[in-house]
Formats: sequence, structure tokens, C-alpha cells
Amino acid sequence: MQEYWRATLTCAAAAIILTACGPVIKQVDFISGSTVPEDAHPAPIEFRGIEVILPPGATIGYERTTPLQTCGYSEYPLGRDVFDRAIDKTFIENSFRESLQASGYDVVGSLDLAFDEDDEKMRAEYAIKGKIRDAMLDMCSTDTSGFSAILSFPYSDKSQLYLAIDWSVYDMLRRATVFKVRTEGYASRALPPQEGLAVLFGDAFTMAAHNLASDPDFYNLIVKGTKPPSEKTIFAKRDEKWENRPRVFDPQEEVVIRNLPLSHQPFAKDLRDKASITVMPQKNGHGAGFFISKDGHILTNAHVVGDAQRMRIVTTSKKFKTVAEVLRVDKARDVALLKLEEIPEGLDIQALPIRDAWPKVGEDIYAVGTPQDYRQMQDTVTKGIVSAHRYQMKFLGTRQNFIQGDVEVHPGNSGGPLVDENGNIVGMTVGGYTDINDNGMGLNYFIPISEALDRLGVQLQAP
Repeated sequence: MQEYWRATLTCAAAAIILTACGPVIKQVDFISGSTVPEDAHPAPIEFRGIEVILPPGATIGYERTTPLQTCGYSEYPLGRDVFDRAIDKTFIENSFRESLQASGYDVVGSLDLAFDEDDEKMRAEYAIKGKIRDAMLDMCSTDTSGFSAILSFPYSDKSQLYLAIDWSVYDMLRRATVFKVRTEGYASRALPPQEGLAVLFGDAFTMAAHNLASDPDFYNLIVKGTKPPSEKTIFAKRDEKWENRPRVFDPQEEVVIRNLPLSHQPFAKDLRDKASITVMPQKNGHGAGFFISKDGHILTNAHVVGDAQRMRIVTTSKKFKTVAEVLRVDKARDVALLKLEEIPEGLDIQALPIRDAWPKVGEDIYAVGTPQDYRQMQDTVTKGIVSAHRYQMKFLGTRQNFIQGDVEVHPGNSGGPLVDENGNIVGMTVGGYTDINDNGMGLNYFIPISEALDRLGVQLQAP
């Protein structure tokens, strides 16, 4: 009798299975594309996350349930909010990184490549963000209680998910979105409901990321530096051809700076012209820097450039925006040497005399930079005095020599010039102490210019 009822129930369940019919989900597959050659130099990429852009209240699919594991008994509509529990930020970041690295791309932020996450991210020349524009979901949520447990059915129905993701590629050096493309992903699995959606989403996202890496225009942009077709880009005001070259300059090149005669005119005289030596290096954040040669050599802090190979450079009054290559970095002394890849037509590079002797305690000094807000505070000049000479002082992790001053500086001043009362460069801003509200305390430190040049191998010739 028991075998009779088991056979009867099995037949009934089979009939339900045959009549079960879920929504039709669009199916796509992995796209084959070019793998980045080992000797290529793809531009470093940073992943900025995924965002769900679907209409509020839209139904993206159904969750189908039955006590007999056929997923045809009842249906419940699913909205975009189901992704809130499916998207795990860390998991998605790892999936994106692994998908693109498998094709040979350079994705920053890998924990096995760097311990300082901020420095590692500063390498990025492009930032990529994805937006989910379309989704189709058929979620099979089976019940393992009651008759299902008695009959011990396997997971016969599969959950399916389709995603359409719009990718935007942002050029960190040129401050513009330069490429947009849509790729698709699909996943199908037979999984328990408590973990099925997250796994499905990860599978579909991985396919969409792989298909981004396989897109020929994306490949040409990141690997070859080739401008995409006009319909896929908004390279505003940039029609000329540009290339993503591995390096423009030899980082070991000899750098000799012919110094100017020391000035004996007050710095405050013709201040606007003198402040034009400063620039604003940008990437994920911003800092300050200054020209030391007519050839486009720039000094700034190592912590401003991080591990970047190139930095966006904005000249005084935002008149010119160009790109500089990082030639050399000394992280212990926190100094970096950059050089403009091209000097824009019309840019008149100015440099000030360099005074390699330390200014005396009590001397007036000026700092120039871009404190806090890069949109409104560029070319800010502040004044103070030399408070002390600090030798072998432990600051920011190492023991170094510093000029201490009460000149007001803030984040964004880092790397900017420190000049004496006559407009001669004596140092560069590196940092200072603040209170719990991030207010300056008049305890600010500057790297002596002679030590900055020496650490970077810059030779200073007498005028």
C-alpha cells in the first residue's frame, strides 16, 4: 500500500512538472575577445561599483514556489529591491577584478599587490562604474518540507537571471567620461533559495564583466590608447589623437636645473605672477606642486601621487589642464618629481630662485597651494614665520629634518612651495597637526628644498 501511494504521488508530481511554466528569460553567453599581451601596458583601472537603475515599482521577474519542488505552484512578483540583498560590495569588486585580470587588464586595489590601498588606487588612470539598466529574474524557491521531503525530489527546476549593465569609463587624467558601452550577463542554477539569488547575481555579473573586457573598443581604449567611435564617447574638446604610451621619459634621466639669482624683492610684490609657479596635481584627490624648470619639471609630495605613473596637472587660474609623468619618487622623504608630457601652446612656465640654505627662525615665509576645495581655493597664499628647525624629528612615520612654521595650511596644500619674504623657494609643504575638528594648530612642517632635490637626484647649477 505504501508503494502504491508513493507511485501515485510521483505521477501526480510529474503531471504538475509538465504543466509548470515560468517566464521566458533572455539567455546570452560569454563573448570571446582579445587577451592583453604580456608585453603590453594597459592603463590601470579602478572599479567604482555597481548601481541599480530600474524604474520604481517595476517587476523584474517572479519567485515560483511549490511544496513538490516543481516551481509551478504559485508565483510572486519581484521588484528591484531584491538586488539589495544580492549585491555584496566586496564580492562584486573581487568578481570584476578577477574577470578583467583574467583577460590581462591591470585593475588596482588587489590586496596581493599592495598594502597601502590609497597609494595603489592612485595608479588608476580610468575609473569604471556599472549601472543595471535591465533585469529578468525567474527565481525557483522550492519547499523541502512535507511531501517534498518524503518524495526526496532533486532540484529539478533552475533559477535564471539576465542582466544588462551600462558601463561608464571615466578618464582620471582628463576629467571626462570617455567611453560608454552596454554588456549582458546570464546565469542559471538549481540552488536553495537562501543563497540562490546572490550566487545567480554573481554569475551574471561575472559574465557581463567578462564581456566588457572582450569589447573591442574597450580593449583599444585601455590597451592601445585608441579613441573609441564618436557614438561611444564624449571626448569633449579633444579631437587630436592621443596614445597610452608605457612611458614618455626615462625615469633615470639626468635632471639639471640652472638656478636663478636669488631675489631681493618682496614676495608680495607682483604676487600674482610669482604664484603662477604653482600647479594642482589631481587624480582621486588633489594636492599642490610647483615648477622648477622651463622644461616642465614639477615638485610635489609622494603622498600626492601615490603609486600613479601619470597625474593630471591644472595650472594657475585653471588656464591649462595637461598631463605629467611621474619620473621619480622618494616615499621616505615624501617627495616626487614630475614632468609635463607636453607643454601646451601658450603656457609660459615660471620658476622662482631656489635658496638651498634654511631660512632663519623668525623669518617671514609664505605657502601657496589649494587648501580643501579645489574648485574655489586654488592659488591660495598664506603667511607666517619660521617657528623652529627640527632635526631628525619623527613625523609621518620616519625621522627627517623639517622646517617648522605657523603658516596656515590644510589638506590640498601638500606639495606646494614654501617661499621666503623675497620669493625664493626654501621648502615644500608636507603636513601639520590639526585638532579633532580638523582645524590647524599652527604646527606645520615643510621639507627643506635642498633635501627634496637631493633625494630626487636633481642637480642645481649656480646661476
